Amino acid sequence: MKTKIGLDDFLENNSIEDFYKLPEEEVDSQISDSGMYYITDDNATGRWKQTKDGRVHAPLANFSARIIEEVQEDDGAEVKHVYKIIGASGNRRFPAIDVPAAQFEKMNWIHSFGSGAILEPGPSNKDYLRYQIQTMSKDKIVKTVCFAHTGWRNDGADWFYLSASGAIGKECINVRLSRENARYELPLYPENEQEAIKASLSFLNIGKKEITIPLFAITYLSPLTTLLNPQPNFVSYIYGQTGTFKTTLSLLQLSHFGKFNSIANLNNFDDTANSVERKGFVLKDVLTVLDDFHPSSQKKDAQSKESLAQRLIRSYSNRTARGRLNSDASDKGRYEPRGFLQITGEELPTLPSTQARTFIVEIEPGDIDRDKLTAIQNQADLLPHAMCSYILWTKEHMADIQAEFPARFRELRTMATREGQHKKLPEQTAFLLFTLNLVCQWLMNKNIFTQAQSESFLEEAQTIFDSISEKQSKRLAEEDPTRRFLEIIDAMLMNGSARLDAMKTGQFSIGGGNLIGHYDEDFVYLHPTSLWHELLSYCRREGSHYPFRKNTTYKLLKTAKILIPGNHDENTVLVRINNQIHRCVKIHRAYIKNGVTSVTDS
Repeated sequence: MKTKIGLDDFLENNSIEDFYKLPEEEVDSQISDSGMYYITDDNATGRWKQTKDGRVHAPLANFSARIIEEVQEDDGAEVKHVYKIIGASGNRRFPAIDVPAAQFEKMNWIHSFGSGAILEPGPSNKDYLRYQIQTMSKDKIVKTVCFAHTGWRNDGADWFYLSASGAIGKECINVRLSRENARYELPLYPENEQEAIKASLSFLNIGKKEITIPLFAITYLSPLTTLLNPQPNFVSYIYGQTGTFKTTLSLLQLSHFGKFNSIANLNNFDDTANSVERKGFVLKDVLTVLDDFHPSSQKKDAQSKESLAQRLIRSYSNRTARGRLNSDASDKGRYEPRGFLQITGEELPTLPSTQARTFIVEIEPGDIDRDKLTAIQNQADLLPHAMCSYILWTKEHMADIQAEFPARFRELRTMATREGQHKKLPEQTAFLLFTLNLVCQWLMNKNIFTQAQSESFLEEAQTIFDSISEKQSKRLAEEDPTRRFLEIIDAMLMNGSARLDAMKTGQFSIGGGNLIGHYDEDFVYLHPTSLWHELLSYCRREGSHYPFRKNTTYKLLKTAKILIPGNHDENTVLVRINNQIHRCVKIHRAYIKNGVTSVTDS
C-alpha cells in the first residue's frame, strides 16, 4: 500500500483556487497515514484495528474527504460556521460541498457526493470517519470571515455598506449571499457618476409625478432604514389594475441596488411568510418587493394572501418578528425586518389598522409613458452607480444625518399633521421628506441640482405627499370598522335576511327573516347571540370576512359613542321586552334608519 501526500503539500504553498484549476489527472486527494488511520491508493479510508493477532485494516469508506475551508458567516445576529469539503473515490474527484458545522458530525452530508460515496456498515464508522476527517484537516484549513447580509455595518472604527460584491467604503470585506439574494450587487465605486445620477433622476419623468416622486423617495429611503431612529414604520404599496406597470416600476427601483432585469426570484404571494421574513432580515437597508397581491376565485387562496399581507405589513411597520427557539428551548432571537418593503397589488389589505401602515401609490392606465419607461430601462445598468454615489455621500455625512434626524423628523411630522388624520400618515410624509432633503443635498454636492431646483422639487413633493395622505385618510374613514358593522346590519335589513321588531305592539318590523333585535323611538336593542350569528352568516354568503371579534367591535362602538354601555361600562344593558328581561346591545336608533345607516348621521 502506497501513501500519497500530494494534496497536503500542494495546499501548503498554493490556494484553494489553484487546486480547483488543476487537471483532474494531477489532483491527488490522498491524505497521509496518521496514527490509527490510513488511505489507500484508490482513495478509500480505513483505520488500524487492534486485535489479539495485532493491527489489521478496518475499512471505513470507499472515499476520502477533507475540510479545506472554514467560513464564518455573520448575519448581524449570529455567526454560523460552514465547512467546505472536498473528496475523492478511486480516480473520481467529488465537487466541493458546503456543510454547516452544526450538521457536520451527523455525516448526513455524504449523500452530496452522490451514490458513489459509500460508508461501510457499522455503528461506529460514522464517528471514526468524522474524527479522521477533522484530525487530518485541522492544520490545513483556510479560515474565512464573511458577512451574510446587505446594508450598513460598523466595525467600531468606521461605517461600510454591504452588497454581494463586497463593502462600499471599506476594502477586503467578504460577503456571502444566497443565489437569489446575490442580485443585490452594487459597484464598490461609482463609474460615470454624473451620467448615472441623471439616469436615476430620469425616473421622475416617466409618468405622473404623483407616482414617480413617492417611488423615487422610497428608493432612496431604503438605504437609510436602520440608520434612522425611529426606523421607517410603514410599507409602500403600488395599487392598480393589471397592465399599469406596477412590477416594472418596482424592478426599476430595485435596479438601483443591483441586477434586476426580470421578476425571477422576486418575493410573491405564493411564498411562505417565514421565507419572506428571513429575506427581510438578511436584506438590510435595501428595498425588497412582494409582488402581485391579486384577486383569487378560491376563498382559501384569497385568505392566505390576505393573511400574508397583514402579517408582513405589521412586521415591517412594527419592526418585529416571531420569536425562535433552539432545540434546547433556549431563545434563538428574531428575524426582524431590517430593510424596506414594497408591495404591488390589484387589491388592498382589508383592515384599516393595516392600511394605515401603508403608503399607497395608486396607478391608473395611461399614467406611465411607455417610451420614457423603455428609455430608462435601457440605462438600468447605470442605476447602481447612482446608488453607490449616494451611499458614499451618506457615509461621509453619517454623524450629521443621525444627529439631526430626531428633531427634523418631529418638525416634518408636525408640519404634515392634519386634524382628524390617523397619526401614522404624517409620519410617513416626514420620513419621505427627510429623505428627499438628503437627496437634494447630495445632488447639490454633485452639481446636479441648484438650491432653487432643490427648493422647487421639495415643495412639489410635499404637495404630492399631502394629497396622498388626504386620500388615504378618506380611504381609512370608509374602511372604519364601526361603519362596516353598521353597513352589514343595514344590508341584512334591506335584503330581508334579518329583522328588527317594534317594542310596541301594532308597529311594523324593519327588514325580514331572522330576529336580531328590537327598536323603539330612540334606540335599537340588538340581541348579541342572534346578531352575531346572522352577521357572520351574511359575510360568509357574500364571500367576505368580518375581521373583528365581538368584544373588539363593541369596544370600538363605545369609543365612537354609538353603543350605550351598561352598568360598570358593560357592553350590554338589561331591557324588558314582552315582559321578559333580555341582555341587549343598545345603539342609538339614529344610526339605523329603515335600511339606511351612516356613522355621520347623528
